[in-house]
Order: sequence, then structure tokens, then C-alpha cells
Amino acid sequence: MSEAEESLARMLADRPAPRTPLLRRLREDGQHAFLRVKLPTTSQEDWRFTSLAGLAARPLAFAAPAAVPADAELPPAPRLVFVNGRLDAARSDLSGLPPGVRAGSLAAALEERPAALEPHLGRIVPPPDHAFAALNAALLEDGAFLELSHGVRCERPIHLVFLTAAEGAALAAVAPRALVVAGAGARASVVEHHAGRGAYLSVPVTELALAEDAQLEHARVQEEGAAAYHVALLQVEQRARSRFTSQSIALGGAVARVEARARLAGEDATCDLHGLYVGQGQQVLDHFVHVDHAAPRATSRQLFKGILDGASRGVFAGRILVREGAQKTDAGQVNSNLLLSRDATIDAKPQLEILADDVKCSHGGTVGQIREDQLFYLRSRGVPAALARALLTWAFAAEMVEHVGPEEVRARVRRAVTARLPAGELLREVA
Repeated sequence: MSEAEESLARMLADRPAPRTPLLRRLREDGQHAFLRVKLPTTSQEDWRFTSLAGLAARPLAFAAPAAVPADAELPPAPRLVFVNGRLDAARSDLSGLPPGVRAGSLAAALEERPAALEPHLGRIVPPPDHAFAALNAALLEDGAFLELSHGVRCERPIHLVFLTAAEGAALAAVAPRALVVAGAGARASVVEHHAGRGAYLSVPVTELALAEDAQLEHARVQEEGAAAYHVALLQVEQRARSRFTSQSIALGGAVARVEARARLAGEDATCDLHGLYVGQGQQVLDHFVHVDHAAPRATSRQLFKGILDGASRGVFAGRILVREGAQKTDAGQVNSNLLLSRDATIDAKPQLEILADDVKCSHGGTVGQIREDQLFYLRSRGVPAALARALLTWAFAAEMVEHVGPEEVRARVRRAVTARLPAGELLREVA
């Protein structure tokens, strides 16, 4: 076993069992599964381009309770704020939620309303051979539980803020969890924020269940610390005529991976998965996307863009599965990347598996650098070279930023993205 796996085994063995039967079962199943499958390596096809060797060589420890940093920028209400995996009730604010929307601590719901969680919690994620879904369950303490009643409409975005404050030589291990259950015809917007400081491993899991005709807009903003490992799983289960739209903005972390998995289990369901990753230095930013068309006449779109500078590495693996009987499927996938330096790299792996004969499926992608003719056009009109490059880079990213739904979140993402671009300070007025 690696150093990380040995320390995790000791941590999990020494922890007292929880009182609630559902949490106890989740933890036990997760612990047994993780110790069996262990950390993935580059010998596994789905991890071929992303090495966790640096993580495997580090000891891990439970993240101690901590307070929200004084300089933390919290979004407006309604919001739930978690620090090191635990709810901070004082900094959370649920004002503005309409009747029919319940939001709160997952730990409290496990104590008070386990019957509401039983059909969904731990049942939407992939099978137990998924290492990080298992690890999240094994480490689970608290999280966010959001319920949207039949037909409810929530006009204001609901923010789920997950902060990590780590100290010490060992990597602090945190397991943020979110469960969103949208009833038939419900409509809402949910925004996940992930940020932190210090050296830590964050393994977030988000489960979303959309009933018939539900519409959910989801945004995920990842601004982890420079020394962090971030391996996240987002899994959505969709019923008939539901619509799910997700935007993933990946900016931080030393090694950061997001797995977005959608199962379209009802006819006429629609799923749009979008993403932008901006890498610099030695960063590795990985997106693994899997869309499972399990019912007829469903539609899915994947659109991901990467901007890579320094010696950073981007990875995009997009998989579309059309099951037998899922006729009239319409699925498309596009991945485009802009390399700003000679040492930046991208590994793109589109995949189609089609078991039905009446479908429309496509995939495409590009990898390139800033075009010299476009640069010349701006330079010939008096635009300085640094600003010209910054403008062209921002033009590539702007499409994805504009996909972010809530305006206040889009403005924050715009600031965060431009700050990470070369000569980004020149874009403040333009962007």
C-alpha cells in the first residue's frame, strides 16, 4: 500500500462509528470499497494522463475543525457554508428561499429525516469500484441537502460554499458532499464554490436527482489552493423531459479532476455540460465526462475549452454511451484548447459507444495557438502586443464564461478567469 493508503486505513479504523444507521452503512461500504480498489494509477485507462503519484506518496490526516477565513469572499444569500467538511451555521444564510425549498445540513437530515435521504444518498453515484466515490463515503461527516418540492420555482441561485483550511505536514483530507433532489416540474439554480488554502486532498461528491419536467441549472467554480489535490464527482440522474445544465470552471489546485456523469433515464431529457479550465505553472486540470443515454429522444451537448500556459497539462475525456433502444438520441461533443506556451500540453480523448441505429451523434475538437494573422490585425491598429494577446485569449474564454447563468456568479468568474490569464490586468475594463 502507498503512504496515503496506509494513513487512510489507520484513520478510518480508529474513528468511532456514527449513530445513524444510514451514515454507518455508507461509511462502512465506502471504507471496504476504497481499501479494496485503492488509488487509481496511470495503468488504468481512465487515468492514463493524470498521475496521482504525488498524492500516493503523502500521508493524510483528518482536517481539523476550522472557522471561515476572515478574508473569505462569501456569495449572497441563500447560502450554505462548510469549512473542512462541516457546516458553519453562523456564516450560512438561508434567507430568501421560497416555500417548498428545504436546504440544510446533511448530518442533521441524517439524524432527523433519514427516510428522505434513503432513496437517493449513495444510490446515484457509480458502483462501489469508483475509488473516490468510495473515499468520500468513508470520510463523510456532513454536507448539503437541498430539496425542491413539486412545481416550486426558486428565482435566486442557491450557493453551496465548500472551504478548506489546512495546516501541518500531512495532507488534510476533506470530503464535501451535496445531495440535490428536484421534484417534478421544479426549477432552480445551484452554485458550488470550492476554495481553500494549505496542502489538502478534497474529494467532493455531488448527487442530483431530477424528476419529470424538472429544470436545474448548476455551476461549479473550483478555486482550490495551489498545493491542493481536488478529485470531484458530479452525478446526475434525469427523468422524462427534465433539463440539466452545468458549467464547470476549473482554475485552482496542483492536480484537479472533475468527473461529470449524467444518466438520461427518461424520454426527451436534455443535458448540457459545459466547462472551462485555465492552467498555469505545473498544474494538471482534468475533465472526465460520461453521458449515458438510456432512454429514447434524449439530447445532450458537451462543450469544453482549455487555456494552458507554462508547463501545465489539460486532460479531456468525453464519453457518450447510447444504449440499445435509445432511438432518436441527439448527442454532440466539442473540446477546444488554446496553448499559450511550448511546454503546455493537452490530451483529448473523445469516445462514442452507440448501440442504437437511429441516432445523431458527433464529436470534434481543436488544439492550437494564438493565430498570427489575428495578432497582426490588432497590432496594425495600434494595440500593444501584450494587450492584443490578452484580448485574443479572453475572446477564446469568454464564450464559456457567458454560459455561467447567475449574473453575480458570472461576474465573479469573469474576474477570476481574467486574473489568471497572461497580462490579465489589462483586461479589467474590457472584460
